[in-house]
Amino acid sequence: MTMNKFRAYRCHECGNVGFGRVADKGTNSQCSLCSTVISDRPGMIYVSTAKEARRRAGILATMAQTSTSRVSMGIGLRRRVLDIVESLVNMNRLKPVTLEQVLNECADAGIPRERAMHFLDILRDENLITYDGESVMSIT
Repeated sequence: MTMNKFRAYRCHECGNVGFGRVADKGTNSQCSLCSTVISDRPGMIYVSTAKEARRRAGILATMAQTSTSRVSMGIGLRRRVLDIVESLVNMNRLKPVTLEQVLNECADAGIPRERAMHFLDILRDENLITYDGESVMSIT
C-alpha cells in the first residue's frame, strides 16, 4: 500500500531533524547528516509535498530543541548554506546564481569550499535546490 511521499524525522542516532522522499511507511531512508538508516517508528510524520515535509521538520526541530541539548554543527552549516543560496537567488530576482557566487558567499561566511560543496549536494538530494554544476537555484 503506497503512502504519502515524504517522511519528516528526527534521527535517533545524531538528533538531526530532516525529511526525505519515501515510497511508503515501510521504506527505509537515510539521515541526511549521519547516514543512519531511518525506518518507520513513533514520531515519524508522513506528508505528500516537500514543502509540507519541510514545515513539519521545522516543527520537529523546534520540539527537539526543547527536549535535548545536543546540537550538531552540520545541521547549522546546512541551514546556513541554504540561506545563502536563497538570499543570492532573491537578490538575483529569483533567477539562478552561479556556483562561484555561492561558494564565495560561503567562504565569506567562514564555510570552507569543500564543506559548502558537500552541503550543496545534500540540499540537492533533498530537493531543496537545483544544482547542475554551474548554476544554483532555490526551490522553496
